[in-house]
Amino acid sequence: MDSEQTKFMYFLTKVKNLGGVRIKSLLSHFGNAEKVFNLTRDEIIRLEGFNDKIASGFEEAKSKAVELNSEFSRIVDKAQKMGIKIYSFLDPVYPANLKNIYDAPPILYVKGNLTDTDIYSVGIVGTRFPSEYGKSVCKKITEELSALKIPVISGMALGIDSTAHVNCILNKNVTYAVLGSGVDHIYPYVNKKLYEKIVETGAIISEFDIGAKPDKVNFPRRNRIISGISLGTLIVETGIKGGSRITASFALDQNREVFAVPGNIYSKKSEGCNDLIKKGQAKLVMTIDDILMELDYKLREYIKTENGKAIMKAVNDAEMTVFEKKIYDCLNTEPIHIDGLSEISGLSISDCLVNLLTLEFKGFIKQLPGKVFIKI
Repeated sequence: MDSEQTKFMYFLTKVKNLGGVRIKSLLSHFGNAEKVFNLTRDEIIRLEGFNDKIASGFEEAKSKAVELNSEFSRIVDKAQKMGIKIYSFLDPVYPANLKNIYDAPPILYVKGNLTDTDIYSVGIVGTRFPSEYGKSVCKKITEELSALKIPVISGMALGIDSTAHVNCILNKNVTYAVLGSGVDHIYPYVNKKLYEKIVETGAIISEFDIGAKPDKVNFPRRNRIISGISLGTLIVETGIKGGSRITASFALDQNREVFAVPGNIYSKKSEGCNDLIKKGQAKLVMTIDDILMELDYKLREYIKTENGKAIMKAVNDAEMTVFEKKIYDCLNTEPIHIDGLSEISGLSISDCLVNLLTLEFKGFIKQLPGKVFIKI
C-alpha cells in the first residue's frame, strides 16, 4: 500500500458531490490523488463536468484535513490489528479488470490476499434458496473451473454463492467474496467458518469502511464489483426480479459476458435465467465448455487445450534460468517500467533487458512501448 496516495484517495471519497466516477476521471487526468485533492477552486470549476457545488465540497473537505488525517490513521491502525489491507485505485495490486469499469471503487479493503490470476476470474451468483438441480450444476461448474485454476468471485450469500465458494475451497482454488458490509463484518454470520476459509485461500473484499454494517442499499453496489473483477458472470438460478439480475445488468453495462443456466420453465427459481437467455442477454450454459468458448480470446494465454480438454498453462520453472525466474517473479499483469523492474530485482538495467528478451522469446512476458513489461 502506498500510504500517502491511499490516504489522499480516502480524503477524496469524503468530498461531497464527487463520487467514484469523477474521482477516476480526475486521476486519469492528473495521475496523483494528492494533486487532485489540492486542486484550487478555480482549477476545479474549469474542468468539464465539474461545478461550484463540487468545488465547495473540496473546500469543505480541505477545511477538515486534520480531522480526516486522524480518521485515516485510526482506520490504518484498526486494519493492521485485524489483518486488513487497504488498496487505492492507483495501487498495482488493485484488480486489473475492476480498474477498467466505469465506476471503479476508489478504495478497496481486503482481508486475505489478492492474486494476479484474478484477471482470469469468473463470477458465479444465484438465488439464496437453490434447488438440488441448481446446487448440483453450481458444484460441477465450480469444480471444473477450479481444475483449470480459474478464480471464482461471488458474494458469500447463502445458497448458490456459498456453494461456489465452498467448492472452490474444497478444490484448492482461489475465491474472492465481495461483501455489502465492511470486510470485518461477517454476513450472514452463519458463514463464519466459510469466511475464515476464504481468507486462507483467497480474499474477502469490500469498498465499504471497516465496521460498516450490511445495509440493504450496499448490496446492489457490491454486485458491480463481483461482475467488475470477473471476465464473465454465470447466473445459476434466480427469480425474475432476483438480486442476481442486478449483477447481470452490471456485467452487461461493463461489457462483460453473462452466462445463465437454463431451468425448468415452471420453476420460479429459473425464471430469471430463462428470461436472460430468451432476451439474448445471456449465453445458455450446459457445460463449462460454453463458458470457455465464449471467453477463449481472454483465457487462451492462461489455459490450453490438449486431447480436446482445456488445461491450465503452467509456467515451468525449468524453462527459465535463475535470473530469468528472478525477473519473472517481479512482474505481474500490471505494466512495470524497466527502471522499476531493475530496482525491485536488484539487477542492472542491462542485465534485466537481456533476460527480458529471452523471457519474451519463450512467451512468458510481453514488452509494451516505452520499455514497459507485463507478465502474460
